[in-house]
Amino acid sequence: MVVMTSTASAAVTLTPAENKKADKDRLLTALVNVCGVPHAHCKTHPIALALRHDGVLLFHRDFIHMTAADIDALQCKKRGALVPLELNFKMILRAFLAYYHHQSHKQRGGINVLDTAHPGQFLHFRNFEHDPSKEITPWGLAGIFYLRVSTY
Repeated sequence: MVVMTSTASAAVTLTPAENKKADKDRLLTALVNVCGVPHAHCKTHPIALALRHDGVLLFHRDFIHMTAADIDALQCKKRGALVPLELNFKMILRAFLAYYHHQSHKQRGGINVLDTAHPGQFLHFRNFEHDPSKEITPWGLAGIFYLRVSTY
C-alpha cells in the first residue's frame, strides 16, 4: 500500500506489518463508524467477537471476501458458550458487505471505508436499497455476471 502525503512527489510505502495493522484498523474503524459498534465496546461487542472467532481480522484480506453464508454462520462466545451471532447483527454485517460491493461497483474500484460520508450513505442503502434476500455479488464479479446474463 502506498500512502500519499501532502506533497504529490513524496509517497510512503508501508511495510507488510504496517499494511496489516492498517487493514486491521480499517476493519475496526468501519465496524465503529459504519456498523454502529460502540467504540468503548469495540473489542467485546458480539460482532467483533464473532468476526475474531471466525478469523476475520482484516478488512481487505478477510471481510470483503465473506459471503452471506459466512456471515450467517458467525458465532461468538456468550457466558462461556458458543452461540450464533444475533440476527440483527448478522443483518448489519450483510448490509454493510453488500453496501461495500455496491459502492465499489459504482465507483469501479474499492471504496475507502474510512470516508466520513459512508455512515450516512450506508444507512440510506440499508433502509431503502438493500434487499437481504439477494445474494451479495462481489464488485469485481458484478460486471462478469452482467455479461453472462446479457449474452443469453
